[in-house]
Amino acid sequence: MLSHIYKKEMIDALRDRKTILLTILVPMIMMLGLVFFYESMLSDKGEQYTLAVGHSLPPALESKLNEIDEISVKTFAKPEEAVDEGKADAYLNVPKEFDSYVNSMTPFKVDVYGNSIDQGSSNAMQLVQSALDQYKNEIVQQRLTNKHIDQSVIQPFTIQQKEADEEKGTSAIMLSAILPMLILTSIVSGAMPIALDIMAGEKDRKSIEALLLTPVSRNKVLVGKWLAVSTFGVASGVFALVFLILSTVLFTENLKTAFQLGDHMWSVIGASALIIVLSALLISAMELFISIMSSSVKEAQSYMSLVVFLPVFPMFFIFSKAPNQFDLSYFLIPFLNLHALFKQLLFGMVDPAAILSTSGTIAVLIAIFFLLARACFLKDKWVLPK
Repeated sequence: MLSHIYKKEMIDALRDRKTILLTILVPMIMMLGLVFFYESMLSDKGEQYTLAVGHSLPPALESKLNEIDEISVKTFAKPEEAVDEGKADAYLNVPKEFDSYVNSMTPFKVDVYGNSIDQGSSNAMQLVQSALDQYKNEIVQQRLTNKHIDQSVIQPFTIQQKEADEEKGTSAIMLSAILPMLILTSIVSGAMPIALDIMAGEKDRKSIEALLLTPVSRNKVLVGKWLAVSTFGVASGVFALVFLILSTVLFTENLKTAFQLGDHMWSVIGASALIIVLSALLISAMELFISIMSSSVKEAQSYMSLVVFLPVFPMFFIFSKAPNQFDLSYFLIPFLNLHALFKQLLFGMVDPAAILSTSGTIAVLIAIFFLLARACFLKDKWVLPK
């Protein structure tokens, strides 16, 4: 009898085009848009910055700046105003006596003017600052050579910064932040329409009484409804993950390096599948509980808007954390543990203790919300329309 309830709810849900739209199409569009957005952030190709100057630069300095492909030097009558008005990204103010000061070894000041709040201006300032530092070092080296002084006198050692995971780098950091958020948000949006319709919607249509008059126990009715909602949640999560991977691998150059999992690939896929299923069961139980408690679809929608934000907030707490910095407490906090676990998996770290702790925490919450939903479903005052 449980299978009949489940099939009935699934058939009813599949007849609704809105359900299909939110389960499949919306996550796909959202994934594709965000993939291209983050890829553009990583690539930074084609970005051009205008550097304003008030007069012609010394040939050597201008040649150094022209070596930067992203920088275009342009002369303005009022260069500082050009930056303020958005006509230029940064302003380089050098004295006209630049060459004479350098040749006479007279100290002088060079100003780089810009707006650090604006990303383009900030990038231009950093590029110009780097070019000036390099040119300054060349001048110092030339002076030392002229005085027959070895350069090692002022440069006893060099500094070389290396990334701990050079193959993945920034792309893995980006995806580890957005992947759990997108998957969980897709589960929420995919399960929500059927969760709203399956209880609150039936109250609005006053069709719940006919179902309760059947000889089927309320426990089986509730389980059948819960499994139907969970199925759509799982489908949304799987569609989101698969489409994210395909769009990243097929349409990006930088982000796809984050999916180089090597020997851990199948372990990561298995753990991800387990987490998606458990997350769908939990979110479905929460949404079903809210739908039972609500007297109408409109009321249920206002409550469920809070559930939408649950997958988002944890991202801000672990974004700056490395995956090897998570202790056991991170995997015992609901939703935060999902973000932490997905971040570890994306970096190829398969920690059985973390997986078990996260799964156990989710399982406990599933039991709590299902029992709450059951307690309300067994009482007519929560089930029957008012």
